[in-house]
Amino acid sequence: MRIAVIDEGRCEPKKCQDLCMNVCPRNKLDEECIKIDGCAIIDEQLCVGCGICVNRCPFGAIKIVNTPEKIGSLIHRYGENKFALYNFPVPKKGNIIGLVGRNGIGKSTAIKVLAGELKPNLDDLPTIIRVFLKGDRTLSYKPQVLSPVNVDELDKSIVKELNITKKDNYSGGELQILNIALCLSKEADLYLLDEPSSYLDVISRMKVMNLLKSRLKDKEVIVVEHDLALLDYIADEVYLLYGSPGVYGVVSTLYPSLRGINSYLNGYLPAENVRLRREKITFDLSMQENLKIDKLISFTNIEKKQGDFRLRVKRGDIYKKEILGVIGPNAIGKTTFMELLANKIKADKGKIDKVSISYKPQYLHPDYSGLVEDIIPKTSSFRDQISYPLHLETLYKKRVDELSGGELQTLAIALCLSKEADLYLLDEPSAFLDIEHRLQLVKILQRIIENKDATAIIVDHDLHLLSQISNRILFFTGKPSKSGEAEIIPTYEALNNFLRNFNITFRRDPETGRFKANKFGSQLDIEQKNIKEFLSLD
Repeated sequence: MRIAVIDEGRCEPKKCQDLCMNVCPRNKLDEECIKIDGCAIIDEQLCVGCGICVNRCPFGAIKIVNTPEKIGSLIHRYGENKFALYNFPVPKKGNIIGLVGRNGIGKSTAIKVLAGELKPNLDDLPTIIRVFLKGDRTLSYKPQVLSPVNVDELDKSIVKELNITKKDNYSGGELQILNIALCLSKEADLYLLDEPSSYLDVISRMKVMNLLKSRLKDKEVIVVEHDLALLDYIADEVYLLYGSPGVYGVVSTLYPSLRGINSYLNGYLPAENVRLRREKITFDLSMQENLKIDKLISFTNIEKKQGDFRLRVKRGDIYKKEILGVIGPNAIGKTTFMELLANKIKADKGKIDKVSISYKPQYLHPDYSGLVEDIIPKTSSFRDQISYPLHLETLYKKRVDELSGGELQTLAIALCLSKEADLYLLDEPSAFLDIEHRLQLVKILQRIIENKDATAIIVDHDLHLLSQISNRILFFTGKPSKSGEAEIIPTYEALNNFLRNFNITFRRDPETGRFKANKFGSQLDIEQKNIKEFLSLD
């Protein structure tokens, strides 16, 4: 069985003079395996999977994937030679079900079918899917893309529980909370939440997850989430999506949460007998400081007042080839400090040494309608060191203002790291990225910092990312929206103190090394709190 996908944005038959059609072995035998009708069209039944057209296409517009003979029931295909989704995640009453998989593998397609935004275009749907889609269940949907919300429309008890206040302007994290609150304020049979943790700090994530558990315990719930510690904490069971990003996706059988997530990280799905990747994903938590030899910049005691909020940052030195993590609650001044370093705003008191800066801001607002390939560097070093590891070439023929959240984040990171600078500032780079892209980000950043003799500062809420990448951490405390204070301390001390401030304990999974949140009041939770080990590395 073969799946052929044509990227219409890339396919330009007039420029290549119908090259794919001319080199196809089947076409040479007078069989119409490939024809041109505006763009190339491939007959998947005739295609032998030789790969000649794929390799010869000068625009990289063709993908042909050989699949097992039977990979499941085709649920939806966007058209001839377009992305296809096989199998379907069926909700279960009283269970919270998670969806795990790479970006571009079909999670959003599945959610849109569940939400009724996308109608399957096939006549031979499995009976269970047909029955589900014809059901009269009511729906509440929190999409990935956030929208403005009127606080007056929200359930007052949810407003109180999530500490929501009415104001004119909301940060990304606050807007995420508002959209989740709106979803939960509606009475429905089925609740769908697409990436609810983006832009939220750990305590906000835990509050949201506990709220989901308490309010939706008798409902059907499906959550798409890249934070595996969070998904493991909330989900009873998970569907794993695999396949070829942008070509096809397959929804696995339903796994218990622990077994499913670990199977995904190990790269092998036992029920399907499918190998996802050659290597297992494991988490190295060495947390070692770099050698403090060459100082890059220093800053004296910094103070900045913005409206009713006041920020104070204690004196610190940042060294070459160092990656400094930044952690703290939302609305505590982390982005304000990044803007001070980037010279976007001026400090009221204190001094920051001047160095060349490359800055990726927290919130991305694409205002360019041209193609991705028009704004990226054309150098071989960019292609080999940044574009290829991040799979950026798959976005070259897409318009920037039409990119998804994960695609836009990937592009912004790539452009930031492509510039020559002494200091790279990345504010929440993991938002909307899948686990594979987050691990690639760690490797790319470490390599660039080493090769360029540069330094990076990373603000993020992903404890895995920070523990893997940070030599030290700028640790923020204070009262959100009121005051923030920060100082540079060792990585483990910062992560442990951060969790202690919110009375949350994490431990490592013995099989994969990933973080797992302990249930509040459990034996492990109590034991770790007794010895003040809120982040256990054992």
